[in-house]
Amino acid sequence: MSITSKVTAVTAAALAIAGIGFGVASAAPTEEKTASDEKAASAATPVGPGTTIIAERTDGSRTRCTVAFVATTPSGQPVALTAAHCALPGWKIYVDGKLIGETDKSSRTEDSGSFAPDWATIALNEQAEPFAASDKVSPESVGKARVGDEVCLQGSTSGWQCGEVTGVSGYRIWYDLEDAPGDSGGPIIRTSDNAALGIHVAQVSVFNAAWGEAHSLPDALSEAGGYDLTTVNGPAPAPEASPLGSLGSS
Repeated sequence: MSITSKVTAVTAAALAIAGIGFGVASAAPTEEKTASDEKAASAATPVGPGTTIIAERTDGSRTRCTVAFVATTPSGQPVALTAAHCALPGWKIYVDGKLIGETDKSSRTEDSGSFAPDWATIALNEQAEPFAASDKVSPESVGKARVGDEVCLQGSTSGWQCGEVTGVSGYRIWYDLEDAPGDSGGPIIRTSDNAALGIHVAQVSVFNAAWGEAHSLPDALSEAGGYDLTTVNGPAPAPEASPLGSLGSS
């Protein structure tokens, strides 16, 4: 099945996949129970906007982050987008204990500074079932952030929260939302038109005030090599990247 045929929200079908479980063990399991167990073990894992991921570093330690959106490479391969500090080169990515992919491309390495661009793509394997939308995030296009935009973030820790864009400069977007550990990589979506705007990467605190920060999605898709966002309307190319999009690239 092509990824373009999966551009529907994670509703009953996805929930059914997520809900398949192992039966209670018994001394003499029936053939039907065994078949159910095998089906559960082989069921694909839904991956879409707001999915919680566990990234395994090359030293074996792990960190929790969030998927922003799903996209396709120019050759049609599905990838998930997240923050680069969540998916450096060589890192493996898990969802619900299943290995669903590895870092495809990342704007950072172990030696990159904190001001480097912060986007990454995860090449999804056969264990992953990519979805364009979730119960909260249903992107219809790729958009450019503007000051005053009403936006929302879906983070694996903080959940769904909304605010307003307070600043845009090059590939950076700021908004009046606070985050928590685990929210990194989450989707930033504009509420007025469901345009996907960015990948949440950090919280900036100055003089007791805090702002959320995102990497512009159009810039990330362009820098990755012309990837298309998977939306509820089908594949969506990014608009022209910002003029300052290449500043600070590693």
